[in-house]
Amino acid sequence: MSFVPPELVLCILEHGYYTSLHTPNYALLKAAALVCKTWSGPAQTLLFRCAAKLEPHNIPKFRAAILPSAGRGKALGECIRILEISIGGTPNGGCSPDDFVIILQACPQLYELALSITGIHEFEEETLKKLRDVGRKLKALKLVQCGLQSPILFQLLKIWNNIQFLKIEKEIAAWPWRTAATPVLRRNTDAEELAHRPGAEVCLYELALSRFPTSDVLTWLLESSADSLRILELRDIPGLAHQPILSLHAPRLRSLRLSHYNIHSASLLRMCTALEELIIYHVPTHCPLAPDLPPTIEHLSFRNPNHIYRNTLQPIIEAVNALPSLKILTCDRNAEQLVGDYEILKAKCRMKGAEVIVSDMPFWVYEDPVKVHRFPRTSSVSNFDAMF
Repeated sequence: MSFVPPELVLCILEHGYYTSLHTPNYALLKAAALVCKTWSGPAQTLLFRCAAKLEPHNIPKFRAAILPSAGRGKALGECIRILEISIGGTPNGGCSPDDFVIILQACPQLYELALSITGIHEFEEETLKKLRDVGRKLKALKLVQCGLQSPILFQLLKIWNNIQFLKIEKEIAAWPWRTAATPVLRRNTDAEELAHRPGAEVCLYELALSRFPTSDVLTWLLESSADSLRILELRDIPGLAHQPILSLHAPRLRSLRLSHYNIHSASLLRMCTALEELIIYHVPTHCPLAPDLPPTIEHLSFRNPNHIYRNTLQPIIEAVNALPSLKILTCDRNAEQLVGDYEILKAKCRMKGAEVIVSDMPFWVYEDPVKVHRFPRTSSVSNFDAMF
């Protein structure tokens, strides 16, 4: 095994890099790193590519491993492209803001950062100055946890205006323009005053929202993204107040992902006149889907999860009939259980020359944050080169 060229070793390990849930196969990579010296380097490169779920109990070991003073610390730190970390106080200790800065300094090629923040309301100015320098190569940010009225999201987007992929998994009720004279949460602000407030400078390619922020915050987030936003994921129902804001971006969207489909979602869908991909996380039965579909859609994906299981695929069959450009239909295995409808659905796709893909991927698993040539986008080792 020691005579296998390192390039071939890397190809072998990349082939087994993902588990069935598209998470890194750490068990395989750890075992491969112990085979011999020829395997150790490539295996460690992939093992440290995604540093996931760093929490108080394992952060000290991780930090020690990647510090430049460690034997291979600098090399391992440069391997890291994805970092998932919890910072702030916990009963068992935690990662302080200073520790967080040190870790980011040791990861100069970091591309994607997932943050869970507890016990910290905001970053101090000195910390923000240090974070500004160490986050220059970041392209993707996922905010998993923070306080409801914490301004940390706004602080980070102001110093990291290079962010192109943004996922917000918590409700945000803070005020983007907070100053000493402006409270964190302010209501009934005059529209003319808002118009003169500076918006975010980030030019987002993708935005995923688990909960809708206020219309003022959404306006702030998308201020500079009118020409760049191509992928929008909504796991909450868009309200009437959000429609005018989203309407500015809808005609340029290439992909729309919806957890709920109702009259408000249908209204947004009608505005997406250049859409190439639609993903819905259930089978809509209360609101017709087919009449509102843009004919440009090439990839339609749906789920039929157990918690809102539907005993019919008729809305999807009608949707396939309404899509002249459809190339790929993705569904889950629950669709196969509806044998009669599923056979009709497959027959409709065959007539159109559309491929049917059955996927077991849970809806909460995000894809790689990379720009898309053709949908569907996935998590794949083929995206590694794009994550720089």
